[in-house]
Amino acid sequence: MSKNYVLEISEILENDSAIYEIMCQCPYEILRRMIIREYKAKEFILNQGEIYNNIYIVLDGELGIYVESEHGKKYYLNTYRKGNYIGELEMFGNHPYISSVEALTNVKLLELNKADFIKWVKMDKNLNDYFIRTLCDSTYILCSNMGTNTLYSLKSRICKYFIDNINASGQADDMKITINSEMLGEYMAVTQRSVNRILKQLKESGIIEITKAHIVIKNLEKLIEEERQSARKTE
Repeated sequence: MSKNYVLEISEILENDSAIYEIMCQCPYEILRRMIIREYKAKEFILNQGEIYNNIYIVLDGELGIYVESEHGKKYYLNTYRKGNYIGELEMFGNHPYISSVEALTNVKLLELNKADFIKWVKMDKNLNDYFIRTLCDSTYILCSNMGTNTLYSLKSRICKYFIDNINASGQADDMKITINSEMLGEYMAVTQRSVNRILKQLKESGIIEITKAHIVIKNLEKLIEEERQSARKTE
């Protein structure tokens, strides 16, 4: 690996506390084998059913995690952001990806081959603890999403998705979510027409504003109340 990557990674660790928490005890022999990759939105894709030899840590940006049915229907599972791993479920053994990964925004990723990542986990108790904790968090979110998708109405699910993404991204100032109705339909596993009907209702209520690539939350308090009312109707 080029020395430039080591210097760039060192700068990231100095300036980013979230990434420092993961890598603060990373052995130099592992650090020097890492590569930083940058991709534009939609440019980075890992396909369900294929085998990949690298593990990725998200440094910046957002990636969608999906599963696809045999008929080509995509179902949203989660959104990965800074500090999430890609490929952790397939890390041990030569397993194909159980889901697909796609960059929703421009992303910066830290790339390391599986063998080196496994070696790092064994050598670094800090990483081991972080890995176990975040894997449990991801599993919790996945189970929560499955319950929500099964038990609640589409309107409630869409409102909750907006609320969760505003809270997770920390973008409370501009209240902007990078998504359109087609992507939202994939997330909710419903038709785009059904999504557009709900978005139209929220827009007419003054809760959201719709652009080509974003949903802008105009009234978060009203959105939260709308989600609560929709959830109560399904109980």
